[in-house]
Amino acid sequence: MAPKGGSGFSLLELMVALVFMGLLLGGMVRVYLAGLDGWNRVGESLKAQRALRWALDRIAEDVRMMGYLFPPPELRALDVAAGADPAQQGAFMLVPGGPGGRSTDEFSFVMDRPLPVRAELAGAIAGNGGEEDGGARAGPATVPVRAARDLRLRTGDLLLVAGERFEFAQVAQEVKLSAGRAGPVAVVRPGAAAGAAFGFRHEAGALVQAVRPLRVVRYAVAPLPLEAGRKGRDAGELVPCLVRFETAYPRDRSVPRWSRFLDPSRAKGGSHEVVAENVSGFQVDFSLDGAFPGIRGADYAATVGNLEAGLQALDGGEPAAARLSDPFWFRGTGGLVKVRLELRSPPPPGAPFARPRLVRGETLLAAPRNAGL
Repeated sequence: MAPKGGSGFSLLELMVALVFMGLLLGGMVRVYLAGLDGWNRVGESLKAQRALRWALDRIAEDVRMMGYLFPPPELRALDVAAGADPAQQGAFMLVPGGPGGRSTDEFSFVMDRPLPVRAELAGAIAGNGGEEDGGARAGPATVPVRAARDLRLRTGDLLLVAGERFEFAQVAQEVKLSAGRAGPVAVVRPGAAAGAAFGFRHEAGALVQAVRPLRVVRYAVAPLPLEAGRKGRDAGELVPCLVRFETAYPRDRSVPRWSRFLDPSRAKGGSHEVVAENVSGFQVDFSLDGAFPGIRGADYAATVGNLEAGLQALDGGEPAAARLSDPFWFRGTGGLVKVRLELRSPPPPGAPFARPRLVRGETLLAAPRNAGL
């Protein structure tokens, strides 16, 4: 009711105005939610694309090191399994996870891993005559090494000295070198007389490279619990993740028990690294002639059969047994590795949209960086 002698709005007019304002606000909220939904979709897509690119870059770095052996295998007595026995860890193993585009394969290979720390000899090494006298005279059991950064050497690591004559020796016991400070490293030259370290003279300042030999690297999908406090999910929820495993090549040639490396209390001697989360597909193929599909079969036995047939074709129809007897056959053959990775995240609780399935693939050249040595 309007007051007497004045102007105003009636109750009916106020109610009509409120209804129109409610409709307008409702429309604005819907527009806002639609914009937020689109923003979330774009954000999730960009995040997944970044994860895909990072994961493929990580795999590419390892594939380029596949079969990296320095010193070369002809200078070392390597006891690595060759052949088609799935119970033995080969230098190259591609285990298909099943048919279809969303299968999760297992891909493992053996390589040396250089330790990325610059080091040099802190003093000259006199040597013990080397090849000239067959290493009869005992040389020094330790060599002085200065590293640019902290360097921890394990028993069995290789120490390579790039002097006038290239030589390498095995680290005899674990040692930690502090950055910039010289320290003694106990080494033994494989096949040399007891106590011999190096056979030739090396001047102070000669470059030294440390190498962790015969590491088995494996990529596979494994369910892992999320960290506590992840937004929108319960702590302990299992998520399929692409995991990079690494461990020393087993002395008995058996396939390592990879699952134990997921448990910190049992992971001694090995490690795991989450490369990508929410993985719904991981597929690897290897081509000998640059064409795909390559050697990947329905299972491991079929894959090995395809490999034998492909190598036989490369050798002009000759049996591939001789080439396959070398566990590092791919060092001399080379090829292409095709990796296909698929991510599909479940929608967060209460989200009005489902996250899209994103697929990314890359073809990588498998040619060890020291294949020409």
